[in-house]
Amino acid sequence: MTKMSLFAISHFFALCFCLISIAAIAEQDSKLPEIQISSALPKDSEPTEVHVIGEVVIVLKTNQDYKWNITKNEITYSFAVWGNLIADWYAFEPRSDAGHETIFWSIRKEGVFHSFDNSKWELKAEWFRE
Repeated sequence: MTKMSLFAISHFFALCFCLISIAAIAEQDSKLPEIQISSALPKDSEPTEVHVIGEVVIVLKTNQDYKWNITKNEITYSFAVWGNLIADWYAFEPRSDAGHETIFWSIRKEGVFHSFDNSKWELKAEWFRE
């Protein structure tokens, strides 16, 4: 083989690698998750107002839930107001949440909890006074 053909072969493989990488990134962006947020506050609680910056404002009563699809692969900031209490968190964070089909959030009297499987929950945001 000549030096020229080795040069051409190496560039061909480099081009293939770039195309595969671009396709993988595009596929990851196209599979953005659904967010499901629910209120598990005591039954006599006043409704909770949930703000998803750049998306929606949701009013949740106890045992209600709301779903929406993430449209951009970027951090989505949220906060909830319950009476004179507030909690804030990232409803979607690409580094940890991308690749999941659904991201679950539960608003409870202790704060806002996160789950990927709707069974194991982790406290992500505690309530604080406005």
